[in-house]
Amino acid sequence: MVLYNRNAIISFPRYGIGIPSLDTRKSNTVDALLAHPILGDLKDKWLVGDIPRVIDRKDLERAHTKEYIKSLYGPELESRLIQAYELMDSAGNYNRYDPSRAQQPLTELLNDVLRIISGSYLLIGHALQKGFSYYLGGGMHHAHPGFGHGFCVLNDITTALLKARAEGQIRTAWVIDLDAHRGDGTAEALADVKDILTMSIHMASGWPLDEPEYRSDGTMNPSWIPGDIDIGIPSGEEKFYIPRMMEALEWMAGKGKPDLAFVVGGVDPYEKDELPSSEPIKLTKQQMFERDTKVYEFLKERNIPQAWVAAGGYGESSWEIHTQFLEWALMKELALPDSDPS
Repeated sequence: MVLYNRNAIISFPRYGIGIPSLDTRKSNTVDALLAHPILGDLKDKWLVGDIPRVIDRKDLERAHTKEYIKSLYGPELESRLIQAYELMDSAGNYNRYDPSRAQQPLTELLNDVLRIISGSYLLIGHALQKGFSYYLGGGMHHAHPGFGHGFCVLNDITTALLKARAEGQIRTAWVIDLDAHRGDGTAEALADVKDILTMSIHMASGWPLDEPEYRSDGTMNPSWIPGDIDIGIPSGEEKFYIPRMMEALEWMAGKGKPDLAFVVGGVDPYEKDELPSSEPIKLTKQQMFERDTKVYEFLKERNIPQAWVAAGGYGESSWEIHTQFLEWALMKELALPDSDPS
């Protein structure tokens, strides 16, 4: 199943924001799948467009502090959004943000975020029912329990998993984070949740690990709070990415079979990604395909339901990576003859 609604997105230009996360990353992917000579005629079997808003304040408070959520429902909202989306520099000047070009007030962005989180939660139900589901949205893994950053004001991964867990849909889960940037917010939020293991494979240097591990007061920088397994890939060592990822998956499997694997399938490790902070890692298109298919097959062989979110991906070429994997995976899921990625 692929979950996608053209309205369940954050269209940054509408808010005067210049972050290069393009709407076409998702729309081009769906258009390519619909144009596929086999999958196009079978869209009713794999495409889900209904993403109602089902997340409330109580759900957010499982993953975030009550104080932080209270600030989002009050006059601090705009300043919290400016912080999370890095819209102001240290000198107090707007950064990648021009309010005069906005079509909507910045504060309305929160409604978009809540709908996206709803998609990540609904994704879990589809994965448990079908075995595989992929949401062209979500992956806001940099939002910490008490603050947002890295273009993430709220953490859909932890919110969705903890809601599903509270409802009894799942008890145990894995988070497999493949985004270029370390899943720091998720690691902190789930650090004390013993039944959910977190794995992140990411750039060994650069954001968000470009600040000291400890602050001047001796406390740990929240971006350095460890997950269950963290794998940093130094620049130039991309050939070790797949083997190290597979070693991590085997380690997780040794801890027991989970009820669900939540895969943060960011495509920003791709060598054509256009976000400057993704520069330290450059996987080829083939390496990205191998990454995704190996994770899929590892989980499928162990009969572990898998829920994927799109996460990071910036620029004109990102959609290619989603598309090559989804063409392959949907053909598998629908038990159709194999086809090579386009």
